[in-house]
Amino acid sequence: RADVGDQLANPYETAIELLKVIQLDCRRAIEQLRDVSSYLGQREAAATRQLRIVLDGLERMSGKWGRGTMLGGRGAPTKAGPRRDMLGSLVVAGECAPTLEIYCLGKFRVHVGGARIEQWRRVKAKALLKYLVARRGHPASKDVLMEALWPGCEPPLANNNLKAAARSLRQTLGAAHGSNGDFPWVLFQDGNYTINPEADVWSDADQFEYHWQVARQMETDGRIAEAIKEHQAAEALYHGDYMEDNPYEEWTTLRREALKDVYLAIVSRLADYSMQQEDYEGCGVYCQKILVKDPCREDAYQRLMCCHSRLGQRSRAISWYRLCEKTIKAELDLCPDRRTVALYRKLLNDEYI
Repeated sequence: RADVGDQLANPYETAIELLKVIQLDCRRAIEQLRDVSSYLGQREAAATRQLRIVLDGLERMSGKWGRGTMLGGRGAPTKAGPRRDMLGSLVVAGECAPTLEIYCLGKFRVHVGGARIEQWRRVKAKALLKYLVARRGHPASKDVLMEALWPGCEPPLANNNLKAAARSLRQTLGAAHGSNGDFPWVLFQDGNYTINPEADVWSDADQFEYHWQVARQMETDGRIAEAIKEHQAAEALYHGDYMEDNPYEEWTTLRREALKDVYLAIVSRLADYSMQQEDYEGCGVYCQKILVKDPCREDAYQRLMCCHSRLGQRSRAISWYRLCEKTIKAELDLCPDRRTVALYRKLLNDEYI
């Protein structure tokens, strides 16, 4: 800006003032993009994620001059890394390493630069990536990997298999990215393997937990409408259980069950909010999602009975009680609890529930 330069004789001061002006422009752009991102919401999830990347790029551009984080924790946490371009892509030796997107909820999928990896050169290369992702940034020793991926195999053979799998994984990610191996996606240091910390890795499981944590904080703050949106954003990401392709692997069990509990808590909260808003059909949908994961959840049956009763569907409400009674007996060898039975008796007497 010439007007700033004319007022200052010192070139250094001129440069500082110019940087301040650029930073102010970045802030204005961030506010505008934030409004757009909020409007799009989960209906345009892909666009929202791209806007987040742009926001991060603008923040890094402005943050270089000592102001620190400007987004105030509004976006999902991203780790500081090497130099990036305006869209947030990692710049390595003049090339861009796009975000590595890992989908662990449901069928395992990997996208590099928006393109899905359809074919894996080695099945164990895919398994190795799964294990490293499950470690969530923590190094995994080769001994642990050998035992997890090749249990009972002789150590020398398992070690050779691990090296081959790691090499194949690097080649697969490099080919998908188009870097031809220039960027080291997987590192081996001090006997440990890890995903390169300079890679921009996004995981649906981590994003799912992030929305859940934000929703809980908003509920604490009394921002219920915003909390509902965060719950909905988390629920939309849950396309299946964590690493469901590996249901019998011990290293997937703990987090799978933990995330399933979080999912059930989220859907239960959404069912409660729908009931409070007299959205009985919406509440019924959420309750059925609960029962898909846990068919013995009597609170879900109770809500369904109430919802159908208030929709004037008394026979459907009674049918849900009978299904509850049958399931609880078959699965737990028990009878429904007193509240469920009390609701059923009211239905038989054609009372409001």
